[in-house]
Amino acid sequence: MPTFGMLFVSLLLIGALWWIKEMFGRWRSDFEELRDPQTEWIPRLCLIGLWIVTLVIALAAFTFIIRMAIMAVTGLRSLL
Repeated sequence: MPTFGMLFVSLLLIGALWWIKEMFGRWRSDFEELRDPQTEWIPRLCLIGLWIVTLVIALAAFTFIIRMAIMAVTGLRSLL
């Protein structure tokens, strides 16, 4: 039976996938800004921080998707 907790986790997963899509859409411009010697250090630190957050979100989403796939396969195997 679906619960509000499952709805919340699903919304978090959708938000995480949206975040990853948006960040990977701008990686070229971020890389160019990091390589530009005219860029000050505060914007560079912000960009690096955003990409670290993106890495953490991607790892969490990937782990969640793998866990759900394992649970689905285990459930299907128990039906047989």
